[in-house]
Amino acid sequence: MRRNIASSVLAMAWLSTTAVAALQEQGPTVADRFKALVHEYETITGGRVDSDEERLKVIARVFQRRSELGLQLVELAESHPKDPLAIDALIQAVWQVNTNPWPVEVAGQDPVAAKALALLERDHLQSDRLGPLCQRISHGFREEYEKFLRAAATSAAPAVRGVASFSLACLLSNRAQRLDTIRVQPKRVEDFEGLFGSDYIQRLLKQDSERALAEAEALLEKVAAKEPDAVLPEGGTIGERAASELFGLRHLRVGKVAPEIEGEDQDGQRFKLSDYRGKVVLLDFWHQQ
Repeated sequence: MRRNIASSVLAMAWLSTTAVAALQEQGPTVADRFKALVHEYETITGGRVDSDEERLKVIARVFQRRSELGLQLVELAESHPKDPLAIDALIQAVWQVNTNPWPVEVAGQDPVAAKALALLERDHLQSDRLGPLCQRISHGFREEYEKFLRAAATSAAPAVRGVASFSLACLLSNRAQRLDTIRVQPKRVEDFEGLFGSDYIQRLLKQDSERALAEAEALLEKVAAKEPDAVLPEGGTIGERAASELFGLRHLRVGKVAPEIEGEDQDGQRFKLSDYRGKVVLLDFWHQQ
């Protein structure tokens, strides 16, 4: 009897050793790989710089390395589509948004966004964790951002649709106004074509900006009426932020009549902005503590 027990214990010990060896041969787990990739993605830095030229080189290195890490995150999600971390990997992969936008020589072309967003739309559109990503990409310019936000605004989880609609409105508004500024700057048109594709930029330049802004305004009105108290990931409610965006669209765009401003000049004299209508006016706002 004792011999049988001893044999069983030895067999279990051998199985345990074999299992551990098998796990070691498999390499790091999905969680290990994800954690390592995200850690490098978030902590990558170029160190101290002493000139604008060095600063551009650092920015270029950061963009390039994050693009490489983004591709690895997409590959991780593709290899383990059922793992709960797959959606986190895809969200992290598209977290880098070229909002400046830096010239293509600095930022490079983004090989990640289209693939990651397509996978998110295909496999994870019903997740309630897409809100922060929707708001983040609303600051960008890529064609894939609009496609994803349109899909999320109509077909995402109910908790995400309002954020996606608000984000789509912001993207359309920001893009239309930026296009107005680059139409008269040929060099900027070239920069945008290098970053986002010539066909895409030329199609946008041929579009009617007023039409895009009208759609943005309609989206803001609709989502503010439907979900005024919904809290946005970046802060504030949809009602508050939509009201601010609508005010900007209606009163602060180029060509609009500036809203009335009243105050005191440096000599203590009261004035209104409308007093200077028809004249060139430089406004310098400052606060004395």
